[in-house]
Amino acid sequence: MGNEQTAGLAEPVEGAAVVEKSGGEAVRPRPRVQAIDRQQGWLRSVVVEELVEEDHPVRAIWELMGQVDLSRYYETIRAVEGVAGAEATAPRLLVSLWILAYSQGVSSAREIERRCGYHPAYQWLTGMRVINHHTLSDFRTEQGAALEELFVEVLGVLSSEDLVDLERVMHDGMKVKAFAGTDSFRREARLQKHLEAAREQVAAMNRLANGEETSAQVVAAR
Repeated sequence: MGNEQTAGLAEPVEGAAVVEKSGGEAVRPRPRVQAIDRQQGWLRSVVVEELVEEDHPVRAIWELMGQVDLSRYYETIRAVEGVAGAEATAPRLLVSLWILAYSQGVSSAREIERRCGYHPAYQWLTGMRVINHHTLSDFRTEQGAALEELFVEVLGVLSSEDLVDLERVMHDGMKVKAFAGTDSFRREARLQKHLEAAREQVAAMNRLANGEETSAQVVAAR
């Protein structure tokens, strides 16, 4: 076959079949690639400890809450050793979940429950358990002002140490950094600045939460 006849032929891929049509034109069959099936279920082992990296903020939150005196929150637990009944969710876990959520601009107990089902940081905290939104909401409501002040202090400390970035939720729903720290502040002044930002963050989250609860009550009453 002369050069004039072969000039228009596609260069064959090594190992690929070539179909020759009438007239001498060579055409490659359509490539075969693996299909992506997002409907199938998978069973796989998960090492919870490896869900988040070593320097992930959620680890700092958990460690700090292990150093804070939370005894007042444990005193209200009715389930005790030696007595039959369901175990209570640890206050350390509930506080940690709320602090993680608040730092990310999340104020909804339902959203925290949802994130427990897929978000690595929340799954690491809970050990892959999904915490019911009623448990989360009741804990925040029952503990009231004391819990709110704890949120402020912990978020302020974590933020001042650059362990978390507070995400402020604006009125239009957009998230922005609540406070950008600067090394020009002395340590105490820096901490106070972050505590102020944390207080504003918690107040904003409470306003959002109250609005969400009111909306839910309106829907339930219909």
